[in-house]
Amino acid sequence: MERRTRIEISIAAVFVGVAFIIALGCWLFPDLFWERFVWKYYWAPIVADAGGDAGGATSSYNWVDTLTYGFVLAGSIYCIYRLFGKLDLRMGTGLFLAMSPVIVIGSTARVLEDMELFREPLRYLFISPLIYIFLGLCTLGTVIIAWFMERSGKRERIASDMFLFLPGLTVSLTVAAFPDWFSEAIPIVPILIITLLVVLLKRFSGSSRYETTAGLFWLQMMLFVCLMYVLWIMKGDWYNSYIASRGGDEPNMHLPGGAGVIGLVALSTLVVCACLKVAGRSNGKIERLLTPVNIMIITGHMTDASATFAGIDLYGYTEKHVLPSRMMEMVDSTGFPYPGLVMYPLKLVFLIPALYIMDISMERESRDDPHLLALVKLTVLVLGFAPGIRDLTRLAFGV
Repeated sequence: MERRTRIEISIAAVFVGVAFIIALGCWLFPDLFWERFVWKYYWAPIVADAGGDAGGATSSYNWVDTLTYGFVLAGSIYCIYRLFGKLDLRMGTGLFLAMSPVIVIGSTARVLEDMELFREPLRYLFISPLIYIFLGLCTLGTVIIAWFMERSGKRERIASDMFLFLPGLTVSLTVAAFPDWFSEAIPIVPILIITLLVVLLKRFSGSSRYETTAGLFWLQMMLFVCLMYVLWIMKGDWYNSYIASRGGDEPNMHLPGGAGVIGLVALSTLVVCACLKVAGRSNGKIERLLTPVNIMIITGHMTDASATFAGIDLYGYTEKHVLPSRMMEMVDSTGFPYPGLVMYPLKLVFLIPALYIMDISMERESRDDPHLLALVKLTVLVLGFAPGIRDLTRLAFGV
């Protein structure tokens, strides 16, 4: 057994051991382990976010759960990296495009929970970070299945057709079997039509690449989410029950504000790219950062910064995450009227050096080990677009 494998097994054993001790402690000593630790720092914020009785706890993140989720994310990336390396999975722009619907789903489906579409127990699945853990596991599974189907040769077409029927079948059965989990009766026929159209699109594309299969799988799920927003706009039972829960006040939608945020995203992305282009005249290495994937990453983080700025400074929203909220408090204490603007430099001071290190300083290492670079960049992309799209959607629909 090689040394790296032994270290990996040791680290995994430590994590499993800690999880076992906490689980055992919650059973034997609930006051100490559950009430004072797990409930206080992890589960109470989730319950509060779902609108339940959290005993005075808020939905804001704290240092304990933030660090824990960070370690879990880092460990997950490394495990996926090792798995993709073993499979020699093809990484590139195609994978990023295929995963883009997942990012939209995670953000917009989370807003559907804020709009009270889901009831217990389903609603807890759509609370952060549970929704991202669930989507991450499902995404990993779909990518691996699609990769194996690509290698199946002539059987790939039949297998991918059956695989692409799975989302529509699963959602339809869930809606039919558990109607009480939703605030409105979800029509099944449009769901099945979307599934059929996606399968036909796969047929007409003629592509057997795993990126195409995985991308169409999640495109289908994204269209299901879009269908829910159509139901909201039609103002049916779900919309009326949401108004009733708010004392009869209709949501103050800011569709022009949402369009304005999109304009800010485009403007800020162009400014950053232009600055990199100008800086590249004196240092050619900097201009090499302007790759399609990196521009997608910059756009994602400018989406987060723009939506946060507009939501906090213009529409009265609050920041949940620890570091940005502390920075905004510091800026606000100076009397500056727009503390949300700090999100732009806060994003760039970490993002640009990170891209430079990955693409320039570690160019040889990145070329020799493209799987790790691609996964890290995909994670950075998600960390920008996911909260940004969620905030933009909440702002536009007034929830």
